[in-house]
Amino acid sequence: MRSLLNYAEIVYSVRKWWKILSECDPAMTANPVPLDLLHPEDQGVIVDMSGDPCHLKRLQEIGVQVGCNIRMVCPGTPCMICVEGRRLSLRLDEQAEIFVSPASNE
Repeated sequence: MRSLLNYAEIVYSVRKWWKILSECDPAMTANPVPLDLLHPEDQGVIVDMSGDPCHLKRLQEIGVQVGCNIRMVCPGTPCMICVEGRRLSLRLDEQAEIFVSPASNE
């Protein structure tokens, strides 16, 4: 049980520092970021998904898969996203991690 708690603390710390670094260094936005770090109306393309195979299969069944265009409608837990024109509500956790390459706003 203690190792699971340590894992959750590590994930939280990494996400917190990743968000701080990506806000400070615009060059990092070219690299894939976890979906939950996108701001409202940010867009991108799903470049990687990892986690429990059962959860990944379910995400693919509802249309969330590598190569899809995605837009963050409302961040949070659960978050609302728009995938290929369809709105979905997802509860992001350590069971499945979605990485997005943000679209440039230029």
